[in-house]
Amino acid sequence: MEKHVEFSFEEQHPYDIIIRRIRQRLLNGEMKPGDRLPAERKLAEEYGVSRNYVREAIKALEGYGIVETRPQSGTFIVGLDVNALDGIFADVLRLDAFDFASMVELRAILEVSAARMCAQRRTEEQLVQIKRALDNYIAAFEQGNQEQVYSTDFEFHRTIAAGSGNTTLRSMLMLITPDILSSYRKQSMCSVADAKPLEEHKLIYRFIAEQRPEVAAELMNAHLEGILNYAKQLREQPE
Repeated sequence: MEKHVEFSFEEQHPYDIIIRRIRQRLLNGEMKPGDRLPAERKLAEEYGVSRNYVREAIKALEGYGIVETRPQSGTFIVGLDVNALDGIFADVLRLDAFDFASMVELRAILEVSAARMCAQRRTEEQLVQIKRALDNYIAAFEQGNQEQVYSTDFEFHRTIAAGSGNTTLRSMLMLITPDILSSYRKQSMCSVADAKPLEEHKLIYRFIAEQRPEVAAELMNAHLEGILNYAKQLREQPE
């Protein structure tokens, strides 16, 4: 019987589905160490996903030493004991959840500091840029354009980081935020059906404009509370 490693964050993503199905086939004896994997096209058809997702999953399994690709021959499960392979599968399935949790925690630390410093240091020109980003976010929200909500949300937070006057902080946020937003898209987070983030964005701008650093930082922390709690749940999820 499969040892379930369930994370709701990944359940709906094709990459995760492919890895889970291959793992299941190994555990129930349909496939054995040393066996060749079906062709990409066949796996894509069987699991109802695109071949790009199949390639992505196989690349991850290859990186973890679960499979190996032999020129002119195909991709094979390595000849390890099934229990050893299952332990590696568990690590692969947990990796994205734990990376996501770590990035969210780091983002919260940086974002709160950025809001505080921005309220202290921002110039009038930077305030105009933050307001423009906020207006674009509001427009995307009101139009119900989910993809634009993601991109304008990123822009709003980017302009706050720029207003902090700390280039290292800004660079670190720019490094991790795209991956976090990609994860949001996968799970339909920050939905246009929820007006709470919109109102929080407006208040964050207000306190930055009024140069009230501690209130701006406190509100930014509250703004990220939901996703921080979600990250905490991922870390605490048992195997």
